[in-house]
Amino acid sequence: MFHGHPASEQGPLTTGERLCDLAFVDHDGKPFSLYANHIFGWPKAVFLIGSSEEEAEELARFAASVRDFGQVETHVLAVARGAPEVNARLVERLGLPFPLLSDPEGALHRAAGLEGDACTLMFDPVLRLERRLDGNRQAEAALAHARARAAALRPIVVGAQAPALVVPNVLDRGLCRRLMDTWAQGERQDDRIAARGDGSQQANPKSKSRSDVVLAEDAPLSGELGGAIARRLLPEIEKAFNFHVTRMERFRIGCYDAETSGFFAAHRDNTTAMTEHRRYALTLNLNTGEYEGGFLRLPEYGPQLYAPPPGGAVVFSCSLLHLVAPVTKGRRFVVVGFFWGEAEQTVYERNHADTAPDETLTV
Repeated sequence: MFHGHPASEQGPLTTGERLCDLAFVDHDGKPFSLYANHIFGWPKAVFLIGSSEEEAEELARFAASVRDFGQVETHVLAVARGAPEVNARLVERLGLPFPLLSDPEGALHRAAGLEGDACTLMFDPVLRLERRLDGNRQAEAALAHARARAAALRPIVVGAQAPALVVPNVLDRGLCRRLMDTWAQGERQDDRIAARGDGSQQANPKSKSRSDVVLAEDAPLSGELGGAIARRLLPEIEKAFNFHVTRMERFRIGCYDAETSGFFAAHRDNTTAMTEHRRYALTLNLNTGEYEGGFLRLPEYGPQLYAPPPGGAVVFSCSLLHLVAPVTKGRRFVVVGFFWGEAEQTVYERNHADTAPDETLTV
């Protein structure tokens, strides 16, 4: 199992990063893991107790709302730095209907950057941080967040579904905007697709209408983008697809413009000698909601339209047929990239031995 953000890392856990499997002890003195099957798979509101006298009142508000959290399939837990026996007395005094976990080393408090007052961490079903809540009435704010999440992700009956992974919160809005600014200032390559022979790219506006800016390895945002993907996305690929990514192609910032009916016709991403090393493709939306059309589709597996929120990614096998429907209004900005492992790297090196300098990034 991937353990997520190590508690020993410098800096707090950030939105989109997965929490590691910390060694908690519950108020009965028994080991407790947030990754245990009986509690994993639901979102969580985790109240971190600080040092304020008013935190008992907040615990009581969470206790009073447990049934409401349950209605939107969200677990409530609390974590304190005290010993289990101290927590047990507090559970009994307040009648808490949820676990009060002991974290004597303060690992989760450090990961949250918590030094004094309490805070609440909202986690998604796989323990990726969605939001941190501070201040007063955290139970109310946490319940509002849980309800909004449930309303936005209502269950559907699936009749057909592509084997694609959708991951939100890979990038924050600020980085999305800076990447779009980088595209505006960069050297653009229009409508290019991979040629079948020597690895060069050729413009083919009948198959693709997209303007790309390649993000150079030494570009100011390259390290920040690669780091966010390594921390927030690659662990999900390893978990979902049981594949360990060690190599990435240099990222491209792409723009599908309605003025040119920006689109990409149905294709696969590993059908030439120069691309056969690719295993997984990335489409990362930067400005969802600011344009119309432009949906990603994987038509072999149904009519679903993919449009993750800004900073959200779709990852799928390069063997899958996929297309981008025309943008009908505005401009859609994306980051596109490709992932593979060490076994595929030998294929890359063999096929690219006589071509341009290495265009890959090492994780």
